[in-house]
Amino acid sequence: MLRLAIPAVALAALLAAPLAAADWPLFLGNPDRNAVSPTPLDPPLETAWTYEAPGGVDSTAIIVDGAVYFGEMDGRFHAVDLETGEARWVYQANLGVPASGCVSGGAVFFGDEDGYFHAVDIETGKKRWVFEGFAEFLSSPICLDDAVLVGSYDANLYAFDPASGAVKWKYATDDRVNSSPAVVAGKTFITGCDGKFRVIDVASGEEDSFVDMQDYVAASPSVVGNLAYVGTFGNEVLAMDWKKGEILWRYHHPQTQFEFFASPVVRDGLVVIGGRDKKVHAIDQRTGELVWEFTTRSRVDSSPVLAGDVIWVGSMDGNLYALNHADGALLWKFTLGGRVVASPAISGDRLVIGSRSGEVFCFRK
Repeated sequence: MLRLAIPAVALAALLAAPLAAADWPLFLGNPDRNAVSPTPLDPPLETAWTYEAPGGVDSTAIIVDGAVYFGEMDGRFHAVDLETGEARWVYQANLGVPASGCVSGGAVFFGDEDGYFHAVDIETGKKRWVFEGFAEFLSSPICLDDAVLVGSYDANLYAFDPASGAVKWKYATDDRVNSSPAVVAGKTFITGCDGKFRVIDVASGEEDSFVDMQDYVAASPSVVGNLAYVGTFGNEVLAMDWKKGEILWRYHHPQTQFEFFASPVVRDGLVVIGGRDKKVHAIDQRTGELVWEFTTRSRVDSSPVLAGDVIWVGSMDGNLYALNHADGALLWKFTLGGRVVASPAISGDRLVIGSRSGEVFCFRK
C-alpha cells in the first residue's frame, strides 16, 4: 500500500493537469463519421478564448497538432493556435467556406461556395494547388494516405491526389452531393440529393452497391460496422445494412414532421440526432423507436458529439447544450449569441465551436 501511495502535492497536480489532447482531424472526428470523442468531457466548461470571425462560421472546426482550422462565410480560412487563440495565418478563398477541411501531408484541404477546392500549406498558409470545379463544394473532405475524397454540387464524388491535385477518379451520381464521405474497410459511403446511399470502392472509384432511400438527403451517413444511419429531408431517420443493401427501419417522430439535416452519433444502443423540429432525438438502435427527446428553441442542424456520457450539440437558438446520453437530461448550456450550424470539435479537455454571430469559442474543462 505504501508503494502505491501518491503524495498529496503530486495527486493535486495530476488532477489539475489537462487531459491528453487528441486530434479532431475531420468533420465529425472519425473516418466513419460517427462523432464519438476518444476522451470524455463533462460540463461545466469555461471559456478559454474567443476568436473574431465577423463573416460568420458554419463550418465545424478541425483540430490537428495544436492548430484549429475553420472556414468563414466571407471566404477566409483560418489557422488558430489551440492554446492561445491567436491566428497563425488567414487564407482567402473565393467565396464562403461552409464545410470543414482535413489535413494530410502538411496541407489542409477544403472547398468553397464558388466551386474551388483548395490545398493550403499548414506551415505558411500559402496555396499549394487549387482545383476549379463546376459547382460549389459544401461537402467536408476526408484525407486518406493517397487520396482526398470530397463531394460536389456538380453531382460528383472526387478523389484528388493530395500532392498534385490531379483527379485520380470521380464518381457521377444523379444529383448534388452535400454529404461528407465516410470511409470504412476500403469503402466510401455517400448520400445525395438523388436519394441514394452509395457504397464505392476507394481504390477504383467503382460502385459496389446502393440503397434507394427515396428521399432527398443532405446529411452525412454515420457508419457503424455493417450498418449505416442517416437522416433525410423526408422527415425520417434510416438504419441500413450496407452489406446486404437493406433498410432495417425508418424512424418518424410520433408528432412532428420535419427534416433532418444533422448527422447522428451512435453508441450504446442509441442513435442520437438533431432535427429541424427543434428537437434532439434519441432512437433505439435496434428497433427504431423513440427513447427520449430534448427540445430546444430552434432547429438543430448541428450534429451531436458524444464525449464520455455527455452529448454536446448546438442549436439555431444560439446555445451549446450538454445532455445526458442515457436520458437526455439537460446538464449545462452556454449561450453563444448567434445561430449555430457547426458541430462541436473536441480535443482533450477543449471544445471548439463557431456561430453565425461571428465568433469562435474555445472552452476548457
